[in-house]
Amino acid sequence: MQGAALPIKLSEVFKLTNVGLNPDLFKFGNLTLESEKYICVKDGADCVIIDSSKGFAADRKPMKADAILMHRTRNVIAVRAANGENTVVQVFDLDTRQKLKQFEVPESVTFWRYVSLTKIALVGKVAVYHADITTQDAPVRVASQLANCQIMSYGVDSSEKWCYLVGLYSNDQRSINAHMQLFFTEKRQQQLIEGYAGCFTDIPITENTSYKNSIFCFCEKKAAETSQKIHFMEIGNPAPNCQKFKRSVEIQMPPDVQGDFPVLMQSVEKYGVVFVITKFGWLYMYEVSTSVLLYRQRITDSLIFVATKSLNDDGTICVNKAGQILQILIDEQNFIPFIINHAKHIPDNVGVAFNLAQRFSLRGADELFITQFNKLLTLGDYAGAARVAKDAPGTLLRNQDTINKLKSLPSTGGPLPIIIYFSTLLETTKLNDIESIELARPVLQQQKFQVLEQWINADKITCTSQLGDLINQFNPQLALAVHMRCNAPDSHEKILQSLIATGQFDKIMPYCQRTNCSPDFVKLLRSVVPMNPEAAVGLAKMITNRDNGNIPKASVDSVVQIFLEAGRIQETTAFLLEALIQNRPDEGHLQTKLFEINLMSAPNVAEGIFQLNKFTHYDRERVARLCEQAGLYGRALQNYTSLQDAKRVMLNTHAIPKDHLIEYFGRLNEEDILQCLFDLLKSNRQNVGLVAEIAVKYASKVNTKKIIEVLESFGSNEGMLFYLANVLPHTDDPDIYFKYIEACARLGNYKEVERVIRETNFYDPIKVKDFLKDMKLPDPRPLIYLCDQHNFIEELTRYLYKNKQNKFIEIYLFKVNTAATPKVLGTLLDLDCEEIYIKQILNSMRVCPIPELVDEFEKRGKLKLLQGWLEARYEERIQEPALHNALAMIYIDINKDPQTFLINNPYYDSKIVGKYCEERNPDLAFIAYKRAWGSCDMELVEVTNRNYLYRMQARYLVERQSPELWSHVLQETNPHRKQVIDQVVQTALPETKNADEVSTTVKAFMDADMPNELIELLERIVLHNSDFANNKNLQNLLILTAIKADKARVMDYINRLDNYDGQELAKIAKKDQYQLYDEALCIYKKFGEHVEAVRVLIENLKNIKAATEYAEKVNKPEVWTEIGKAQLDLFQIREAIDAFIKARDPSMYALVIGTAENQDCYEELVQYLLMARVMLKEQMIDSELVFAYAKCGQRYLPELETFITEPNQADISKCGDRCYDDKLFEAAKILYTHLGNNQKLAQVLVKLKLYPAAFEAAKKADIPKVWKEVCFACVRAKEFRTANLCGLKIIILPDHLEDLIKHYERFGFFEELVSLLEQGMSLERSHQGIYTELGILYAKYSPQRLMDHIRTYAQKIQIPKLARACEQYQMWPEAVLLHTQYGQFDQAVITMMEHSPTAWKHDQFSHNIVKVSNHDLYYRAMIFYLEEEPMLLNDLLRLLSMKIDLTKCVQVMKRTGHIALITSFLKSVQGQNISAVNEALNEIYLENEDYESLRQSIKEYDSFESLKLASDLERHDLLECRRIAALLYRKNKRFQQSIDISKKDELYKDAMETVAESRDPTLAEDLLRHIMHMEDKELFAAMLYTCYELVKPDVALEVAWRCGLYEYVMPYFIQFVKDLSLRVDTVQKKTDDIKKKEEKSQAELANQPIIDHLDIGGFLFPNMVGNGLQALMPPPGSMPNMNPMGGMNFGTGFGTGQQW
Repeated sequence: MQGAALPIKLSEVFKLTNVGLNPDLFKFGNLTLESEKYICVKDGADCVIIDSSKGFAADRKPMKADAILMHRTRNVIAVRAANGENTVVQVFDLDTRQKLKQFEVPESVTFWRYVSLTKIALVGKVAVYHADITTQDAPVRVASQLANCQIMSYGVDSSEKWCYLVGLYSNDQRSINAHMQLFFTEKRQQQLIEGYAGCFTDIPITENTSYKNSIFCFCEKKAAETSQKIHFMEIGNPAPNCQKFKRSVEIQMPPDVQGDFPVLMQSVEKYGVVFVITKFGWLYMYEVSTSVLLYRQRITDSLIFVATKSLNDDGTICVNKAGQILQILIDEQNFIPFIINHAKHIPDNVGVAFNLAQRFSLRGADELFITQFNKLLTLGDYAGAARVAKDAPGTLLRNQDTINKLKSLPSTGGPLPIIIYFSTLLETTKLNDIESIELARPVLQQQKFQVLEQWINADKITCTSQLGDLINQFNPQLALAVHMRCNAPDSHEKILQSLIATGQFDKIMPYCQRTNCSPDFVKLLRSVVPMNPEAAVGLAKMITNRDNGNIPKASVDSVVQIFLEAGRIQETTAFLLEALIQNRPDEGHLQTKLFEINLMSAPNVAEGIFQLNKFTHYDRERVARLCEQAGLYGRALQNYTSLQDAKRVMLNTHAIPKDHLIEYFGRLNEEDILQCLFDLLKSNRQNVGLVAEIAVKYASKVNTKKIIEVLESFGSNEGMLFYLANVLPHTDDPDIYFKYIEACARLGNYKEVERVIRETNFYDPIKVKDFLKDMKLPDPRPLIYLCDQHNFIEELTRYLYKNKQNKFIEIYLFKVNTAATPKVLGTLLDLDCEEIYIKQILNSMRVCPIPELVDEFEKRGKLKLLQGWLEARYEERIQEPALHNALAMIYIDINKDPQTFLINNPYYDSKIVGKYCEERNPDLAFIAYKRAWGSCDMELVEVTNRNYLYRMQARYLVERQSPELWSHVLQETNPHRKQVIDQVVQTALPETKNADEVSTTVKAFMDADMPNELIELLERIVLHNSDFANNKNLQNLLILTAIKADKARVMDYINRLDNYDGQELAKIAKKDQYQLYDEALCIYKKFGEHVEAVRVLIENLKNIKAATEYAEKVNKPEVWTEIGKAQLDLFQIREAIDAFIKARDPSMYALVIGTAENQDCYEELVQYLLMARVMLKEQMIDSELVFAYAKCGQRYLPELETFITEPNQADISKCGDRCYDDKLFEAAKILYTHLGNNQKLAQVLVKLKLYPAAFEAAKKADIPKVWKEVCFACVRAKEFRTANLCGLKIIILPDHLEDLIKHYERFGFFEELVSLLEQGMSLERSHQGIYTELGILYAKYSPQRLMDHIRTYAQKIQIPKLARACEQYQMWPEAVLLHTQYGQFDQAVITMMEHSPTAWKHDQFSHNIVKVSNHDLYYRAMIFYLEEEPMLLNDLLRLLSMKIDLTKCVQVMKRTGHIALITSFLKSVQGQNISAVNEALNEIYLENEDYESLRQSIKEYDSFESLKLASDLERHDLLECRRIAALLYRKNKRFQQSIDISKKDELYKDAMETVAESRDPTLAEDLLRHIMHMEDKELFAAMLYTCYELVKPDVALEVAWRCGLYEYVMPYFIQFVKDLSLRVDTVQKKTDDIKKKEEKSQAELANQPIIDHLDIGGFLFPNMVGNGLQALMPPPGSMPNMNPMGGMNFGTGFGTGQQW
């Protein structure tokens, strides 16, 4: 298969390491690939999104999610993170920055992927869920999960009824097995399969290509078998009349590949194949319907861990561990030919290829299709032939030749072959354009339009313009449908013609808008208006539409003109209302026209238009005059701009809507408004209501006072009241409110005055109060409400009391405002009112504000007046503090047992009463303050301090138990603190029996930082046999206080007291701030705390010797443990180990091990570890014991061997690594041998220089790293034989090849390295890297062998890498060859041009230059050949003639000045008629004076600047060049200039030919007269002959007469007379024919009725068609005897629908 065109295209799209990603990130689960558009990699706390559509730009985003997943096509990312036992998933649109969805899966998710463009599948530990990202629905559970497996793949079929899971597991931690679980979700069924990979596909399996079979493909390897199989199993319903499809075949692994297995499968439905990718990077391509292996190839040496189907369904995209993004696509051009020509391993490869090409319409099997088609035709199987034609690609068989061939075939008794052909195609596919026309002809001739329509609707026929024209001859409506479906250039015009012909006017504009068609809309509208006015309105609206930035297709003016010409006022109005909706200033004349036509004919319609209020740019004066004439005074008022006109119209208030009139006033200024209001009132007093309403409406524009003046001038009080009543709610002007109140009062409307006062507050209360007082109202209720509302209570009381209106005082107090009682009674006291009257009011008033009442009477010293009233309220159990405060004050003043009242009354305010008592009786003040119990503490302390009541204060402090109060009293700034403390210690505290009081007091002393006083207090309590002597807390506090304040007393307290917390106090005593270590030791000994005592000796007293003696004395294991820890901290490892052994305590083994290792005390460590492993079963202990044996040297190695053979928990592998790192190679050898770790053993043997043994160990390990270490060591030791054996194992691994080469090169062993790689080429697992690196080595060290190497192994070399090496070492011919074979034709050409002495070859250059992609290289190559190989330049240009821009080519050569060199090339391409080529050749011909070639060029090729060339030739010395100039002028229709040149050079033949071509009689006459002056008879005759049709007879006769040339002019006249006779005969014949037709018409007319009742218009106006009659008539209703519909009444018998 060497050199064959492969069926696939394999390419490296990108390498992820190029964007700075670590290769360690390229692993399953960390990198996701859903399509070739996005690659998503999780890099720590970042997410890296690589967008292939943006040049593989990497977008790094910080994201703390567990996993990320990009959508297949959209910039949408899904992230998931664990939330306890659940998993939270969020989906974001990165373009719109919106969250699309968030949901939670009720378990931990281990795998996820997109199964469609809208659904994500999530595989948890228990189940599989599907989540739709387009909705907010919760995830749906669809299947169960594989147990104890790592999920590697999940897929669903297109119907989402079937799904599969693939999971990997290992029973022995070495071999990898896989399970596959297939689910049928509808029936909740599942099946377990031993498979590694699978996929679903929907492809046609049978000849019925319209039916797609649902196939499940999977790779299976059973545990008991060594072979692997691929299965294809149909899971859906089979095709009609077919069995279920099921096939399986063994996977044909290469013989040298062992242990390989499939990891990924992808279906390519476009070609009916399945890709299988294995662990070792092999690609297998299987055809599904036959299950045959089409092709296999190793595509990579690195593991591919993720793959996805390409979006175009033509291959797959995958990523390997090296970070390569590989694209594997089917090469459609080579796919079928490859199977036919090279897949010889397939028994029926041609049949397989044909079957594929037939089912999927693939190219490459054209000859097979043609052969099969002809064969079936020969056999008479026309239906089969039709099916072959259907499956053939393109128009290979479905063309006119095939149809003609079928038409020519004879019938065999049944249907015609062509009918069978078409019927078969119609059953399965759609006819193309040629077939559609051929089938339509007979159907149309048979009038079977319904059948044809059914085919069109079913999309069985290809609609073309030609088909539409054909159908239009029979059925215009059906032709319209065809034209609508085709996209021909002339379809728009034909569709519009069809729409008009079928009367579908309403569809014209929508079609034009939909298709962007731009016909002559004005002409189109003019034709529609007479036929369907309503449709015309719709069309007019559409073609003038400006919405959304549309450009109108016609002007509104032209459309209006068309409607008005047709007399369509109603349609004009409807159109203008829609067209002028945007109210544009430039359409003001049209708005005026709209109002004008309706005001003159239909004022009601005009009023409706005004009500729309959409137009503002019309001519207002014109419209206003028309409105006034039509009686629309309101609209006239709105539109008049002159105030005088408005005043005239305004007086017609009876005919003007109120809102119009009010609206008009809004346009006036204040002065005009006042004037107009005055005129309205002057013209009619009944307008007062309207005037008031207008004034209210525009109160903001007109001064209210001026309005009032206008109203007052007409003496209308009611009008004034009406105006003010309306304006009052809209103003807060106090003056207006006063005016209103004044008016109401004067009119006696006291209730309204009262309402305004009570409900508003905008008036001036003082002004209104004074006005009402002056009015002396008989009913003062308005005044009462005013004074009550504005707190004029004292003034009101004085007014009522002085005016003898005491009754209203009582009414005010009892009914209006009882809360005013204090102020009223206080004012009455000030007025010296009798106390009896006051007491009467009080006794009648049960409820009133007591605090204010007491305050009023107290201020006036009349508090005792209230005693009776207060006691009455007291009896009613009113709890108002003011009441009880007043009673307390009264009782104190009258000494009515105040102590009892103060102690028992709970309602008075202690602070007020106490303050009242301080100066009168401090003891009563103390009682009042104490009764408050906290709220008056400061006042109590103050009064007791001021009056030396320290004992009372001390007792209160102890009872109160308030830390805040204690803090205040005990502060240093308090001068009374000493006296208070003395009373507390001596009296208050000894008296108490309450423990809480004692505790609070002690705490207060502590908080006040008074240790000495506290000690004194505590000694008095604890040591003097009080009730609290054995209180544990107090003993603790006493010792603690002594620790802090008096350390000398601590030891005494410790010995005397017994009931205290020894542990806590000892901890405090040994703190650094106190350092009472002996006291702490005493406490620990007293309480038997030996461990703590030892710790004090070790940590605080630093006496390890005393601690050891104490440990020996008590001999407790825990004490020895502390000793061991202390000695360990002092690095006394041997003593520490001895202590730990005595304690039998292995708990500190980690620290002991570390310390012993640091001090190299391994023998002592062995004893400790032996003790420890008896007590503990820890891996570390056994492991360290192994290492200790190893460190103890050769003497302990036998014990080491014995130990590892016995049961133990040591990590032998880790111990071996430690021994290896510490260069204890003998011990490491023992350990690795025991483990069977050949990898490490080989490394150890290398260190021991046992190279053969190392090779054997490496062979058993078979790991690249080991091979490299052994190989490199052998190279360094020059053990080349062993190194060569190891190297052969390394070079087959691409990732390690480069390291091997560098190692050999570093030591200079070049020949051995080349020999090694040459041997590697013969290996079965050889790869591109070997051939490539060998080529690089040849380039470095043996360049003469490089070219043969490239030619021999071109298909196996990594060409770009080797090409860079060739360029680096200046191997230019080899570099050109590599660039050519790799398809880098641009680089190959550039290399040959830049290094031409060694790299350039003409044939090779020609081969490459035609394939370059950079077209600038064409012109660079031209310059290169011009400079180095000018003789081959024309050959190069001919080769590039179809690729280069000839114009640019000419420009380039002109700049060089050597354009003549490419004359032959320019001649060869002149047939393209390009201006630059023609001009260049013409210049060359002209320079060479080759006028024949120049003339030929000009005649054949017209693309050049002919006039410029003519101008240059006109002045040339050569006659032939000037003839060419005349020819050029003739070709450019400049006949006069051509004739002048010919006449100047006496070339009269050319001049005559020019005149004849011009067809201009004037030129002919001028030339004839010029010849006349020459008197050349022959020329005269030739002129008449040549220009016979142009020369007028009179001119010819004149010239002949003047020059005596009658005999020469006679042939002309003979011909002229003949032609004249023929014309007369023709006219006579036509006249006779017309006369006969008229006679026949008159004869027929004589036999017909006088008037045809069906065509009245045609009888009266025979030259009019359709509705043309209306076009000649005036508008409807403007002539007498016209009916409303626009028709004329002809009398009886001529009505519509009436018989004559």
